[in-house]
Amino acid sequence: MVSSTGGYALIGVWAALMIGLAYFIFRRQSVNDTKEFITAGGRAQVGLTTASFAVTWMWAGDILGVPQYVGFVGVAGIWMYAGPAVLSSFLVMPFALRMRELFPQGLTYSEYFIKRFDKRAHLAVIFVVLYTMVLGGVIQLYVGGTVIGGLAGIDPTIVMALLMAVIGVYILLGGLWGSMTTDFVQFISAIALTLVFAPLLVFEVGGPSVVYQDMVANLGERSGAFLSMANFAPIEGFFLPYALGLGVWGIVSLSTWQRIFAVRRDKTTRFLTVGGIGVFSTIAMYSLIGFVGLAALPDVAPGAIATEALALLPGWAAIVFLLVALMVLGSSTDSYLTAIASLFSRDIYFRQFKPDADDESQLRVARFASLAFALIIFLATEFALRSGVTFIQLLLIGGIGSTALVGPFALSLFWSRTSTAGFISGVMFSQVVTALLLIVSFQMYAVPGVPALKLWEVMLVGHLVSTALTAVVSLASPDDFDFDSVAGETVVADGGDDR
Repeated sequence: MVSSTGGYALIGVWAALMIGLAYFIFRRQSVNDTKEFITAGGRAQVGLTTASFAVTWMWAGDILGVPQYVGFVGVAGIWMYAGPAVLSSFLVMPFALRMRELFPQGLTYSEYFIKRFDKRAHLAVIFVVLYTMVLGGVIQLYVGGTVIGGLAGIDPTIVMALLMAVIGVYILLGGLWGSMTTDFVQFISAIALTLVFAPLLVFEVGGPSVVYQDMVANLGERSGAFLSMANFAPIEGFFLPYALGLGVWGIVSLSTWQRIFAVRRDKTTRFLTVGGIGVFSTIAMYSLIGFVGLAALPDVAPGAIATEALALLPGWAAIVFLLVALMVLGSSTDSYLTAIASLFSRDIYFRQFKPDADDESQLRVARFASLAFALIIFLATEFALRSGVTFIQLLLIGGIGSTALVGPFALSLFWSRTSTAGFISGVMFSQVVTALLLIVSFQMYAVPGVPALKLWEVMLVGHLVSTALTAVVSLASPDDFDFDSVAGETVVADGGDDR
């Protein structure tokens, strides 16, 4: 444990480092127009982009998620958690390559849907992407309040308020440049966390052999299943909903697409491949925290296993760990906040409400949105904590938005007959269906004629409904879209000249 004074001091050090770095980048890269703010001018180096992508996927939730999966499932929790995250980075490749071919001039991938369909389809995408990004930010902030507050003895609400205030300020300054540059520092921190602190925790309680022996003793007759990678019994509760939700979440995540548009087109496959492999290697190391919890804290519930196990670190290590954890926590939250700011500025303000807006006003709206949505994410996270929503529930539900978009998005990219009516019907109706199924499945309200399903079944229904309905309506009333027309058009950067 760290004293509350020490916790506040560490948050202050982290804030000074991140805001100072963002201000330096703001001056160095001249982040004074919308394109620089949203896509880093499309000239980010592949190393910077890869590190940013990887650390965004090594999100703060891993610090809680992997140990909790291990606490519930055992060794198999590693692949049940890490597998879908890696799957997402590989599944996004054909989408990314096709999008960069069709829409090389894009600033946000959501603008593609105006070119491919119309503003109605664009609004449907905005709806899904916006709440998906907000929920992603909530998951990250939830971890920040839980881990930092728990280890430093500070009220989680205060921790969350400070975190979002700092992140909102440095995104306001640097936009995607600020996010990716701070992400690079945070990437190095994530590597230190996995290569230094997780192994240190193991040795702090006696070393690998002691941890193994104590796990076997504490687990008793459950040890056979818990220490086997082939423990498939909990697969429906953990792996399948994660794979069907967050396993394809990267395809619809605006933060992923910002980085795809920021890197050179010929480097797209490389940065996604390296990032995906790096994510798996790093995530797997967090499992050591869960193993220590199973060995040294047999009476602790899986939901608290991460924070309780990390409290076993020696004093000096706990202090450094908190600073490193702050870096990792910020890496994902700032990515979602940057994505939301660009969505609000380009897709909502410019595309839907004021198409004649100049670049200066778009940039002003993006910076305002970075602060406004920092507040919204904070309030939503506080509500989740007060309502008793668990981290695992948030994590698994977080992928619901992807069930509406993945199938229709794929059809729009590769099937010229995909129609506007089919796309909108598939996206919106599937969200109504999954919302009803979630309400019933979580026993919040009984809806006559609607069965209670497992979470993975709800997600599967969402994918099937969105894809099938898009295809059926498109067959009945098809478009005959010319894909070359999108690549040949210019994107209006502001209300004046095209570029």
